[in-house]
Amino acid sequence: MEQTQPDTDGPLSQHNARFSPRGLLIRYAVIRARMYYARMFAAAGLTSVLAVIFGPFWPLVFFVLYLITDKAETTYLRGLPERLENGTSLAKAKRIIFLFSVLYAGSVCGFAAIPYVQMHTEAGAHEILAEPFFALCIVLGPALSAALDLRYVPLAASVRLLMLSLLPFGLTAHILLQSQTHGADLQLMVAGLVAFFFTQIWFVVMVQKRHRNSRRNLRSQALQRQALEDAYMRLFDQKQEARRLAMIAEHANDGVMLIGRDGIVRWANDGFSRLTGYTFDELVGQNPGKILNSENTDPAALRVIEAGREKGEPFRAELINRRKDGKEIWIETNQVPVFDDTGQIETYIAVERDVTATKEYERQLKEARLAAEEGARIKEEFLATMSHEFRTPMNGVIGMAQMLQATDLSEDQRLYTDTILGSSRALLALINDVLDLSHMNAAGVSLFNVDFDLHACVGDIVRLLSGQADEKHLELSVEIDPDVPVWVTGDDRRLRQILVNLLGNAVKFTTSGSIFIRLRGVVTGDQVALKIEVEDTGIGIPADKLEKIFERFSQADNAISRKYGGSGLGLSISRGLAQAMGGDIDVTSVEGEGACFTLMLDMGVADCPSIVADEAEDADSLPALDQLQGLRLLVAEDNRVNRLLIRKFLDNAPLELRFATNGAEAQELAKGFRPQVILMDMSMPEVNGLEATRAIRSFDITQPYIAALTANVDETSRQACVDAGMDTFLSKPLSRKELLNLLLTFSERARASERG
Repeated sequence: MEQTQPDTDGPLSQHNARFSPRGLLIRYAVIRARMYYARMFAAAGLTSVLAVIFGPFWPLVFFVLYLITDKAETTYLRGLPERLENGTSLAKAKRIIFLFSVLYAGSVCGFAAIPYVQMHTEAGAHEILAEPFFALCIVLGPALSAALDLRYVPLAASVRLLMLSLLPFGLTAHILLQSQTHGADLQLMVAGLVAFFFTQIWFVVMVQKRHRNSRRNLRSQALQRQALEDAYMRLFDQKQEARRLAMIAEHANDGVMLIGRDGIVRWANDGFSRLTGYTFDELVGQNPGKILNSENTDPAALRVIEAGREKGEPFRAELINRRKDGKEIWIETNQVPVFDDTGQIETYIAVERDVTATKEYERQLKEARLAAEEGARIKEEFLATMSHEFRTPMNGVIGMAQMLQATDLSEDQRLYTDTILGSSRALLALINDVLDLSHMNAAGVSLFNVDFDLHACVGDIVRLLSGQADEKHLELSVEIDPDVPVWVTGDDRRLRQILVNLLGNAVKFTTSGSIFIRLRGVVTGDQVALKIEVEDTGIGIPADKLEKIFERFSQADNAISRKYGGSGLGLSISRGLAQAMGGDIDVTSVEGEGACFTLMLDMGVADCPSIVADEAEDADSLPALDQLQGLRLLVAEDNRVNRLLIRKFLDNAPLELRFATNGAEAQELAKGFRPQVILMDMSMPEVNGLEATRAIRSFDITQPYIAALTANVDETSRQACVDAGMDTFLSKPLSRKELLNLLLTFSERARASERG
């Protein structure tokens, strides 16, 4: 609603301004200046009379003095409003007016004293009473004027009144002292002066009283006029507001109705008629629900409307209505109750909006979301299938190359074998990167928080890549700040993946010098802000390529890709993993002088566990196979090459080995062979590994340890294995050392279980 600004020119404001010190002073100036010519006429006439009687000298002297004084005062008073506007203070203006008042009173007193001075000089001492009477008559008018001016300039008017009143007293006193007047003359003279004095006092009191009464009455009138004007402005504003609201309601695109307490339409705008197709006459007097609701109107929406009406509160609802032409539309209704002075509901204001297009858009969005979810699911299935299809043949290639590498080979044969194994591992790394990136895009990153040894985690990665660093004669060193806790909570697998990428790149792109890993941390409560720096003295990165290196399939220079190899996915995946974990990766570099990658992560501080797992064996050593003596092992694998590879891996192991080509055979062998350990492939014909595992877990037998054996490496597959009842997870391609270590761990647990 438009607010009315305070009226600074209203009657009350005008009254206050009129009777303020400034207003009174300006009014005095206007009245005094307006009477200038009247005063001049009176002074000229008096001068003429005195000049005829007493000669022209003294009358003309006092007339000139009076004329100069009055003219100067009038000129000043006429320009007083402008002077006040320009900054002249009220105090200064009053001082100047006071000076003019003294001069004016002195001039009048001079006129009044001329007869007395002339008569006294010529006749000497005498007892004539005409001079005081003449003086009294001369000062009476100016004295009364001064009494009237008391309300405007109290100090200046008081001085003028005092000077004019004292002159008759002074003349009378002087006559009495110079003569021997006694008796009735003296008494009459004194009585007349007293009467004059009290008449002046009475006149001043009456003038001031009338001034106060007039001011009070004028203020009362101003207040009444101000109240009337305020009421008029409020009424005007209300009328304007009502007019604007009526225009808005009448011309709004949305439908607007006024509905009574009985639910009957009292008024509807043109927008509602356009919305429903019903005319104003067809709507007024009708219950809108009876003519607009259809069989498809949701009863729940109608209950919302009924509940809102019963509570007498604003409410909103969406429901299907039917137009006059039979077309169904979605309506959003917002209804607000309006109360009368007694607090009872007088009417409801209902604003109706056609949201059919919005509902259609929501439906399309829902379908699009379902389609996107279905697409993501299909993509996940495709990735899982491709992972399996890629890794299954890679398992055979890498495994057989490892077995071939362990035989007696000529120098050329070993070169060929090493080349096959290196190329296979490079291809596997590329497959892993592509699958990781695709999975991140499709379903985000799955994180699993566990308590792990951070120092050992970093040490393992350094040992893993120390062989490559030694081959290039690079110095690889680690510095861990004492403030960095040993045990932390986070996803150690993802952290390892990031650090392997960063450290692997440092080794790859450094031909000489050193690689330095620095761990710093700030502990706050149960959280630690980790900062891991990987700094090298390699080829460096140009300044304009620093951000580009985090893009997919991108390296700083195409020549680098050709010279050093790589897919350009490692850094993109690492930054994506870091950001998913709530951190980030930054890089600083000088081309030709090396680079420094900084990983920043927030992790929880964990308590050191009471039992710490044995450290992993050296990467180049294999466990003693005689520790597998008597182990019953069942391998459920449908791929012939993988079965052959596992058989070759375990050729010299003293264990009992059986194979199943599908899940059904695995279930039968689990009953008859009673294996202690089962390697279960997830994807097999007839019955897959998950179904077979769930069936075996339901058998009334000594439960074996079951390890998932699959090419699917995503978190969904891992979780599916755990949910099915598997104990651990082995991904293809298989590592002989990893397989033997797992069998060794399970065999020890199996023997301990049998002994217990």
